[in-house]
Amino acid sequence: MKYLLPGLLSACIISSLAHADVQLIAMGEINAAYQDLSVKTSGALENGVAGNILGGLGSGLAYAGGNTFLALPDRGPNAVSYNADIDDTTSYIPRIQTLNLALAANPDYDASVTGSMPYILSPFLLRTTLLFSGKPLAYGTNGTPSLNTANYFYFSGRADNFNAANSSTFPLNARLDPEAIRVANDGKSVFITDEYGPYVYQFNRVTGKRIKTFKLPAHFAVAKPTAQEDTEIAGNTSGRTTNKGMEGLAITPDGSMLVGMMQANLLQDTKKYLRIVTIDIATGATKEYGYLLTDGSGVSEIVAINNHEFFSR
Repeated sequence: MKYLLPGLLSACIISSLAHADVQLIAMGEINAAYQDLSVKTSGALENGVAGNILGGLGSGLAYAGGNTFLALPDRGPNAVSYNADIDDTTSYIPRIQTLNLALAANPDYDASVTGSMPYILSPFLLRTTLLFSGKPLAYGTNGTPSLNTANYFYFSGRADNFNAANSSTFPLNARLDPEAIRVANDGKSVFITDEYGPYVYQFNRVTGKRIKTFKLPAHFAVAKPTAQEDTEIAGNTSGRTTNKGMEGLAITPDGSMLVGMMQANLLQDTKKYLRIVTIDIATGATKEYGYLLTDGSGVSEIVAINNHEFFSR
């Protein structure tokens, strides 16, 4: 660990003290069985599930102004077992779901009734944006998305879509397990973290094209990536823990810096010590900080309060 950032160490204390003031005022839901707006991916995946099933949207959520929020599904549906050698992952194409979350006063609100809430939250899906690279990517056997063209090389949730001759942070690997999303200050692009690498990517918000890859320190990579979680952990002594890579991402209010947080310790680190990486968006320069996890088994998200203090959970 190179540095210690006191503001980050105090963030969880700030969060826990403020928790008592947080009140649930509304709940809304979208049926996970619905299909999203990417009709061209509606064909069945390897496990029989529709390729545009809405599914869960909880990997990442970012405010984009007004009532607009951007949500990330995970690497795709893998609850149905069909191939344990690739952790039952599928050729699901990672995507951004743009949602309108509108609040309205609840005319039937009754404070004396348990569960009654003062507002109604109505979520509406506005747009589905598939994520792709303009350069060819490395896919596994039969792992190339059928939508690929000469200029569109789509990312995929399949664990075997990588180049085994390189470390896990090889920038042209096709596998992508998105975990966190933040909007650039100009609103035109988004930053997304990935657990497979780990990576931090920048995508065009409208088209879904990757426009930049931020290079992380080499010791975050595993030297011998594989398609199966247990095998990969057993075969490496350093780098990110499989499926517990860069889980959280913050962007400072001035829009100049990203702050990525690992979900668990690197394989070479002591347990409960998590690494935080700051990235200067303009230059790509990185710094590292150590975070001692005093409670729980990991961190799933980080949000900037200002340029040196953060909430994490």
